[in-house]
Amino acid sequence: MLLRSSKLRYPITITRIHATAGTDVEKAAQLFTYSYKSEVEEGDKYGEKQIVVKDYYEEFRAPVDGKVTGWKVRVGEEIQTDGVPLVEMEEPCLHEVQFGGMCANCGKNMTELVDLTTGRNLTDRANINLSHSHMELKVSQQEASRINEESRRRLLANRKLSLVVDLDQTIIHATVDPTVAEWQKDTENPNHDAVKDVRAFQLVDEGPGGRGCWYYIKLRPGLLRFLEDISKIYELHIYTMGTRAYAQNIAKIVDPDRKIFADRILSRDENGNMNAKSLHRLFPVDTKMVVIIDDRGDVWQWSDNLIKVVQYDFFVGIGDINSSFLPKVEKLQRDAKAIQEKKAEEKAEEATTIAEASDNASAPEKKAGEAATNADDSEGISALEQQLVAMAGGDNPRLLEEQTSQADQTIAAQQKDRPLLKKQELLDKVDEQLSRTQTNGTDSSEDETPEQQKPRHNLLHDDDVELDHLEENLTRVHHAFYDEYDRKLLGSTGGRIAELRGDKGAKRKPSDDLFAVPDIKDIMPKIKEDVLKGTVIVFSGVVPLSIDVQISDIALWAKTFGARVQRDLTSSTTHVVATRQRKTHKVKIAARRSKIKIVTVDWLLEAFSTWQKPDEEPYKIEVEPEENGAADSSILGALADDENGQILSGEDDITGTNQEPDFDQGVSPTDNVDWGDVDDELKEFLGSDSEDEQSDDSHASDASGRSRASRTNRKRKRGDLSAENSENESADESATLSGQGSKLQRRKKQAMERVTSLTNMSTATDGGLPSPDTTGPEEAQRNGEDEGEGEAEDEDEDWGSEAEAEFEAEFAKEEAEEDGDSGGGS
Repeated sequence: MLLRSSKLRYPITITRIHATAGTDVEKAAQLFTYSYKSEVEEGDKYGEKQIVVKDYYEEFRAPVDGKVTGWKVRVGEEIQTDGVPLVEMEEPCLHEVQFGGMCANCGKNMTELVDLTTGRNLTDRANINLSHSHMELKVSQQEASRINEESRRRLLANRKLSLVVDLDQTIIHATVDPTVAEWQKDTENPNHDAVKDVRAFQLVDEGPGGRGCWYYIKLRPGLLRFLEDISKIYELHIYTMGTRAYAQNIAKIVDPDRKIFADRILSRDENGNMNAKSLHRLFPVDTKMVVIIDDRGDVWQWSDNLIKVVQYDFFVGIGDINSSFLPKVEKLQRDAKAIQEKKAEEKAEEATTIAEASDNASAPEKKAGEAATNADDSEGISALEQQLVAMAGGDNPRLLEEQTSQADQTIAAQQKDRPLLKKQELLDKVDEQLSRTQTNGTDSSEDETPEQQKPRHNLLHDDDVELDHLEENLTRVHHAFYDEYDRKLLGSTGGRIAELRGDKGAKRKPSDDLFAVPDIKDIMPKIKEDVLKGTVIVFSGVVPLSIDVQISDIALWAKTFGARVQRDLTSSTTHVVATRQRKTHKVKIAARRSKIKIVTVDWLLEAFSTWQKPDEEPYKIEVEPEENGAADSSILGALADDENGQILSGEDDITGTNQEPDFDQGVSPTDNVDWGDVDDELKEFLGSDSEDEQSDDSHASDASGRSRASRTNRKRKRGDLSAENSENESADESATLSGQGSKLQRRKKQAMERVTSLTNMSTATDGGLPSPDTTGPEEAQRNGEDEGEGEAEDEDEDWGSEAEAEFEAEFAKEEAEEDGDSGGGS
């Protein structure tokens, strides 16, 4: 221990040394005496005051017990500033390992010892927690560095890395709903096969009021094999927001022989923060060789060491029972249709048919159940928002107690409400309704009992394959790390061939190879960013309005794989991620462009799992022309005059070719309409044949006049193409008549005829019909959306006419450039 000058009255002069080298001294013993000069005011015998300079003497004392091993100064030497070496001492104990304020080596109480030089308590010498299980065990920075170096050398020798493993919804799923135990005993229950291998344990001192609680644990499919295989190339650590007793019981289930995790278990009891996880809690010195697997990225602040896995949600609607105090994240609803298509070969056609029929027959019950679920979620929002404000106080004892109480309340509510049972009862009601529908349609056999006729659907499904992909990805990261490590080692020696040749330029391999250790934070992002490189994503109907899409969970996740996320559609957009249930405005606009792929969330999740860009076809969302407005020009024109302003031309086909009639030049979609069909549609629409029929001429003149009026004020997006449009129309008509026209052209022509007649009907005044704003399919779609769940609202309402016009203009420019290139090439 080298003592240096600090906070003395400089300049000072050493006047006497009291302890020679080799002398044992106690704390506060005199080491040397020094003098310094100071100006003071004195009065003489006549009472007059004057400034004089005097010498003052003080003693420098030993800050701790120890032995003087050598002096760095001598008597008479003058010291001008801080930091000058004075004397070197050897302490009998450095107190580098402490437990509960006591030195683990000498047993002295560190809370009673103060360093006289710094004035700080000696507990500060050991302030790093390296232990998984004990918060009170701490070491010094020097000791932590030594331990870290030993650990790294051990891992390198065994060609391993460190893997931090989360528990809940990462490798297992847990619930306290006692319904699981009942289903395990009931072999006739449709969920019996799914829960028969569920493990259970009881924590006597946990749960509400300390009355004890039974936990039911479902292992993620393939977990035991995964742990056995991955432990050959990784040293595994458990890091969970559950209690220590909970984590230890999980470890007994997945690692009964303690060969995989041993005592490397860190729980919220030792974490010191119930809102976030930190690698520095386990690896305070270095994290270059550490990989994390967790179902949440926010608790890790989206660390570059993180592999975020798709949540394991076996117990439907339960979530993570140990994270009720964490900030709420948006739920990603996997698209049922995409999953069924992907795994169609594994399911019977009959079961799929029944499932689709039950979905249609159970809309009221499902809506009620979803509403109840949403209501349950909304009850906890305010409390979770309060936790966001308190995230900085993770080590506050009062806050920890409040959060523990909140977790207990969540467990108590789950035990009492039995959400799994309620959801299964809802499915049973669906089955019963479906059974009655089938019975009414066909004659049931008298020999069949009601139980035999009644189909039952199971709530729980055990078809997760995430761990298969995760093992491949972890193996890939391991190989990339050690390939880079070997390359650096080989480069440092000039190569084996150079060494054999005896080249003078060949470097000698250094004695310490830790310098060649690469950093996981550099290795892993490079691999992941190639997956979605060049992909530009717009989310629609996926991220709630209350969340900024750029910082939403799914957007941040996508960015780690190299994707770029935009709020609005542009010419650079490559993918729109949406849901099949809601054909939002952005989806309809994007459907007109073949370059933009409209896919479900499952497409992204597949990329996140496999680390490969999936084919879009199985996840593609089909949008019919009637849905994307490609043929609904009259209604689009009416909407263009509304507050939303002008929108993209409704007649732009999916390749971007403008075939819109030029109303300004007298061309109307009503010029070649069969008005007899119009009258028939009008009668069918009104529901009565007693209405007076209007003449064909009056219909034609009214429709043509309204069409011109509605189009006069609309901003033209393209140049004057009347001649071209006339040629296109003639070509389309002749192709249709000859049976050689394209399917798209035929559908557009039919749609134009239907829309024209609908426009005439919707503007009739005598019949009292509503305006197009309330009868158009797009408005009907919006009304249906407003009545829906609302849990993943879209930002389309904020995407006005200016953004659409810009989007259309960019695509028009691209098409013009492409046409110019193709023309020049020909």
